[in-house]
Amino acid sequence: MTEEIAGHTHQNFIEQLHQLEQAGSLTRPEQSKKLASAADVMISQKGGVALIYEHIGQIVESGFFTGTNWEDPAVLNSSLVGGTLKAGGMSTVYEILSELRVLAIATGRITSEGMSKGSAREFLENVIVTNLDLLFPDASEELRNVDVATKKHISAFFEFLQEEFIRWDHIGKRLAEELQMICNQRPIVTDRARSIIRLVRDKLTKGDNDEHGTRLQFFIDAVYAPSEKADKLTVDEYEVWLEKPEVKQSRLKSECEALADSLRKSGLASEYHAVLVRRVKDNPGLLGTVLGLNSYGAAELESHHEKVAGYISFACHPDTSRFVYGLAMMLERNLLSSQPVTVGLEQLMETDLHPGVEEAIHKSRSDSRRSAIEHLFADTVCMLGQPLGVGQGWNPTCQSARGMSLWSRHAPGKLLTMILTAATTNDLDMRFEGQLLKSSQLAEGLAKEFDFNLDAVSIVLVPHLDRIYFEMTRLAGGRGEDPHKWVNPAMYGQWIPTGFTTPYNYLINAIVNYEQFLQLFYVTHHPDYNGGHNLAYPSPVGIFLTAANGKLLGFHAVSILRVAKYKEDFRIYFLNPNNEGRQKWQSDMQPTVAGNGEIPGESSLPFHQFASRLYAFHYNPSEAEDLEKVSDGEIKKVKELAKNSWGTSYIWQDYPAPVYNF
Repeated sequence: MTEEIAGHTHQNFIEQLHQLEQAGSLTRPEQSKKLASAADVMISQKGGVALIYEHIGQIVESGFFTGTNWEDPAVLNSSLVGGTLKAGGMSTVYEILSELRVLAIATGRITSEGMSKGSAREFLENVIVTNLDLLFPDASEELRNVDVATKKHISAFFEFLQEEFIRWDHIGKRLAEELQMICNQRPIVTDRARSIIRLVRDKLTKGDNDEHGTRLQFFIDAVYAPSEKADKLTVDEYEVWLEKPEVKQSRLKSECEALADSLRKSGLASEYHAVLVRRVKDNPGLLGTVLGLNSYGAAELESHHEKVAGYISFACHPDTSRFVYGLAMMLERNLLSSQPVTVGLEQLMETDLHPGVEEAIHKSRSDSRRSAIEHLFADTVCMLGQPLGVGQGWNPTCQSARGMSLWSRHAPGKLLTMILTAATTNDLDMRFEGQLLKSSQLAEGLAKEFDFNLDAVSIVLVPHLDRIYFEMTRLAGGRGEDPHKWVNPAMYGQWIPTGFTTPYNYLINAIVNYEQFLQLFYVTHHPDYNGGHNLAYPSPVGIFLTAANGKLLGFHAVSILRVAKYKEDFRIYFLNPNNEGRQKWQSDMQPTVAGNGEIPGESSLPFHQFASRLYAFHYNPSEAEDLEKVSDGEIKKVKELAKNSWGTSYIWQDYPAPVYNF
């Protein structure tokens, strides 16, 4: 490979590597930057990545990664690789060299104490599965905003990775599993699943009898051919065919049944679904069939058919096809029997959007021919039908996402009022301890660079909720206690219990009286200790977010939805608004999204494992009794999990943790 690279470029890289190997601790950081610059020149040249890979062992031994975010392979997160690769500059260079190190571990070229050969292979497979748009850059819309030099680097890296590691027959199983798990969570925004489907479509031979090929073909058909007839026609041709006089009701019914089967099994609505739903909207029987409604949804449709037909005429189009699944779910929640919901939806259809809101929605759906209000109405129906399908995208706005989920489930009228206000005024008001907070008058929140890959409701609400949340946190800061004690009830409403506790002492950055904290959680949340009671409403809690090796990454906001026994053990079922509920929290601790009694959108863990990651929760003070009845063995088990993971980042004290009541 070396002869394919200009001699001086190759020579400079080798010289910089040798100098780094000889550098001391004081000069190593500067020399590492020089090597990174030399690698930057090498990567996009033919054979450059291969040459760097030949020297990856020397690069690692030289201390190139020391003191960087890539220093310890054990704490690397495969879900962050794509974003870092696209960041450009030295971030892209360091990420590529880090991935080459992982490849070397996976192939046995080098060894690492923090990552096994098997773990390295799994890591790379995750990188591939979650970054197929980078593996096939011509099909990626997102790469349009990435600079040319960075695109060349990414292309060169994935071309090399494909030569050295990727085998489609090897990753077919992972792709099928990934699609199944994504769709099991029933997200509102299905772009990730659709991008995988689009990119593997040409790689799969139709009729392949391989088990994984069959599963992949199912998802491909769900988007591109949900019926035999749809497989033979384009969407436009399908629409014309449906209108032909010879297409009798019996033929329409069979189409409705086929598309309903695809919709309910995958959670993916295709453009064909939107066209067929528009065709049968005036026939309640056929409409209920194509939506796959259960008895509750069918009864709701029968009672409110005229309204539903109006919603379909307004917002059901190929460009807004996810509306179809959202509508089915909304009907099954019987929300149209609620006057605040029907009034709110009627007002929304007649709303004139604020120019800034309209611009933001168009920015998120720049490839669509539909109006901003059509997208907002369609996604409002999705939010009402899929309250556990909301995600925060790449924004650090988990608090906002779980708020919208809570309001959708328990106060849909309130949610619609907020949507209407923000959509028409590009502003939102909330009160905090008697003070009126107007988002338009507040400083920016946690999301400094907003990710628009969200549903339209989130596009409209999250910027305002984020500013308000940030301001509430600021106002509650400096009190020597966790500000969420005051912020959560003000932000989310009367559903939040009045008790609050945390073992984390902000003043001394220590964990205090952790055992009492756990006892309180068990007696207020575990059915064996609280009289068998379950949660009436989702409970917002804070967790210590950990990497796959158990090390602390930071704090994260989730909502406990329910506690239930599955088989022999109690599990906590929760909403994780970060779009992906399966991220490992330790080598042997990984939430599941299916297979353990979860409903779509839930993640779950055994009770004691979830408890080991908890850092703050609300509770009903009247239930905080007889803490000693929780077995010492259970508390010890949880405490060991905590101390041996995120707990290594803190000092542990034994004096009482604060327990707050309003």
